[in-house]
Amino acid sequence: MKSKIVALSAVVTAMSLSFAAPVASAVDVGVGAGITGGEWTGGTVYVPIRFANWKIEPELTFAQNSEDTTYPATPVNNSEYESSDYTLGAGVYWRQPVGNSLETYVGGRIGYWWGDSSATYPNNPTAGYSQEDSGFYIGPTLGAEYFFNKQFSIGLDVSLIYRSGTYDYTSVSGTAYSSDRDNLYTEARTALRYYFGQQ
Repeated sequence: MKSKIVALSAVVTAMSLSFAAPVASAVDVGVGAGITGGEWTGGTVYVPIRFANWKIEPELTFAQNSEDTTYPATPVNNSEYESSDYTLGAGVYWRQPVGNSLETYVGGRIGYWWGDSSATYPNNPTAGYSQEDSGFYIGPTLGAEYFFNKQFSIGLDVSLIYRSGTYDYTSVSGTAYSSDRDNLYTEARTALRYYFGQQ
């Protein structure tokens, strides 16, 4: 798994360097923030870099969840659950203007993810667990971006994400095991972006 992570990090870094190097006057850099919905829901920070008909967009996504469940009839089952999930990656897209204020884009996203979760049972202290997980994701993406003016835009895209990783589970009683899992799911994202340069 470590070799996959190293290889993936090298690919993302190489992509970022190769696409971020054109002549400065031809580059339009921005920042953005958005909401991700799907298998893992959270917030995303973007750094879009546009040039010619291309866009590369490093991204950082974070999702946190906590839930307390109470069972009045069986308090031994009361539980407290917490989880966090993060991704670091980039998208590379071919973009095509459609009129003066709209453009579509198609491409793919790739990156690394990691997270942890835990559950405790206040009235049954031997029943809790903790879990750490990490892996990579990759998937084709199709989207559109509407420009209110030369700086501000709103975008929507959909990805079909393949996510693979290793999950390390440890129970309060000492049971521990590791498993590999693969997921395939759709992910929709909405983003507001601000560009510092001109289109």
